[in-house]
Amino acid sequence: MKNYKYYTPIFLQKLGYIVFWPLHKFFVKLEVRGRENLLNIQGPIIISANHTSELDTVAVHLALPFFSKFYPIYYLTNKTEKYKTFGWRSYFYGEVFFNLFGGYAVHSGHKNYAYALDTHIRLLRKGRTIMIYPEGEITLDGVMNPARGGLGYMAYVTGATVIPVAIDTFFNMSWTEYLSRRRKVIITVLPPVYADKIINCKNPSVEDFRNAGQKVLDKIKSTLR
Repeated sequence: MKNYKYYTPIFLQKLGYIVFWPLHKFFVKLEVRGRENLLNIQGPIIISANHTSELDTVAVHLALPFFSKFYPIYYLTNKTEKYKTFGWRSYFYGEVFFNLFGGYAVHSGHKNYAYALDTHIRLLRKGRTIMIYPEGEITLDGVMNPARGGLGYMAYVTGATVIPVAIDTFFNMSWTEYLSRRRKVIITVLPPVYADKIINCKNPSVEDFRNAGQKVLDKIKSTLR
């Protein structure tokens, strides 16, 4: 496992909170619901959200109170080469940049969850907070993609509590629409989901891990407008 950062992510995430909270409150009439569902929850936790836009990651930070004990949030990213097609953002997006904010790359393509998610599992075992998009990618049509198995696997091997977060929604939002204040975005923190409620079989398969993630996505879906 790489030496993960603590103070840099928490500083930058708090700074982002200070910047984006008033912006989102003004331009997209941001409303956060369900923070009471975080009360009396002990770490580690896995925050699981639907993926509608590149704005989602910052939005999830805003779902937590500013002084939440669950900061910093560590999240899953792709390897640097995956961002080569992101235009001007490709000059910034990548492992070095994301590490500063708490993002660590998944070692994908090996068909081995233990290897792919090694860093994130170790962080959970240290009591840290992980954020994951079970879909694995941004929706292209506004409809949630099927869950992949990463969420189910991490919950199974660490026993971490899953906190579903519904983002409704930044999908297909242009900067013109953002600045025009025509849309309202609601972020809802749903009741916690415990690992043994979504996957409680012995020797679970890849399909079991996917099904566990899908159960969480279904809870998120039921909240969306």
